Amino acid sequence: MATSSSSTEGWSFRDTYVGPISLATGIAYLFYIAHETAALGFRSPPAAFGAVAKRCSDPFNNTTCVEVEAQSEVGVVNVDRMIAMASFTALLLTVVIALCFAKLPEAIDSKHNNRGLAQFSSLFYRKGGAFTDFLNGLPYVLNLLPTATVYMGIYLYRESGNDWATWFTFIAGFVLVPLFDLIVGEDSYNPTPAEEAALIKNPWFSRHLILYTWAYVAGLGALCCYIGQQSGYIGGGPNVLSPVAFWGIAISTGIASGFGIGCIHELMHRPTFFEMNHSRLVLLFSNYNQFWVEHLWGHHKRVATDEDPASSSLNEPFWTFIFRCIWQSLVSALRLEAKFQERKGRSFFCVQNRILVPYLVSFSIDYAIYKFCGPQALMFQLIQSWFTIFLTDNANYIEHYGLRRKRLSDGKDQWGLHSEYERTGWMHAWNTGDRISNWMLFKIERHPDHHVNAGRPYQILRTMKESPTYPTGYAGMFVLS
Repeated sequence: MATSSSSTEGWSFRDTYVGPISLATGIAYLFYIAHETAALGFRSPPAAFGAVAKRCSDPFNNTTCVEVEAQSEVGVVNVDRMIAMASFTALLLTVVIALCFAKLPEAIDSKHNNRGLAQFSSLFYRKGGAFTDFLNGLPYVLNLLPTATVYMGIYLYRESGNDWATWFTFIAGFVLVPLFDLIVGEDSYNPTPAEEAALIKNPWFSRHLILYTWAYVAGLGALCCYIGQQSGYIGGGPNVLSPVAFWGIAISTGIASGFGIGCIHELMHRPTFFEMNHSRLVLLFSNYNQFWVEHLWGHHKRVATDEDPASSSLNEPFWTFIFRCIWQSLVSALRLEAKFQERKGRSFFCVQNRILVPYLVSFSIDYAIYKFCGPQALMFQLIQSWFTIFLTDNANYIEHYGLRRKRLSDGKDQWGLHSEYERTGWMHAWNTGDRISNWMLFKIERHPDHHVNAGRPYQILRTMKESPTYPTGYAGMFVLS
């Protein structure tokens, strides 16, 4: 992988085919979805079939029965079209995965950028005035896109009556984002020292982090109220939310929250009380309060070793890793917190405990959701929390998969864990430079530089040729893993 996207060494027409093919496929898919949505006529198949049963109950009303039979045919066509859309989506996903595998050879190519329409552009790194600063930070507005797709799915659901529209975020996150990563291509440009100085002073990079945090909290509150209203708990009406729609909204919200891992991760590394605690605010609503303690004082110390719960080993099954990581990370975080409180001369069960006290706050939030929005809203909150945790540790699975640091001695710490390893280097984390997912995830995908220089702000993280490279961004790698 090149260290500067201005280089065109070895460029040929063949090097660009992934981008145009992906672009054509994406445009065709979007036109197809738009056409099929219009063809469905915003009519729910179950409603059409229900109308048949109701209106044909009078055997003397032949005209009504004829009209309803015509509606029932529309319902059948709708079902057929829905099946066709699902099949076409599955086919598109297959194409995306195939294109990702077509880029696999580039993972070991240290001389060229990954293919894509913008593979040689250094845009958004330029020096300038206030307007240039605004433009440099503008792409990170994309971090709000996953949350927007949740509301788009609800809108389509309300307009069409089609419960499956609530699953739109799933398609957007795991089909469209990988596809657009393939279309736009890689950002492997490393800013110059002068550009770095300007980027560090640019306030927009911090503003986008704070904006995402409050958009997440406000959006989650609004969705809990919506679930409460639709379930009849708020307002006293009937429960009009089907299981398909409920699970679609809950899982879509969890997926959107999972895409917030980049923001959470960046803020917890910030040195200011204000910024770090915005990260902890998100973790309160995600019911994952041990994550920041284990990440800062456990993961960064033991990364790329067998002692690190968040570093997957070679050939380790995905599901084995997920549950192992969640449990062992909790145990490790509690050990770290106990040691921290001991050094401070305090009991583990003190009001300053950075894990137990936040969990009391999380439980209070969950209870408030139950009290004011109802049991179905509480179930929604717990489901979205689980998927947030799941995608967070899915990111852990791919970030250090199969990479290990050399152990320098057999020395062990008080918990019996080996404690002396070689220094963390560029080769101990996987890198990917795909622009779209990096913009959405605040460049967490430039992970090797983050572990070598944990204090570097995300806007100046670098790509180094020594780092192993994935063929696509995190969204695509979530699918491949």
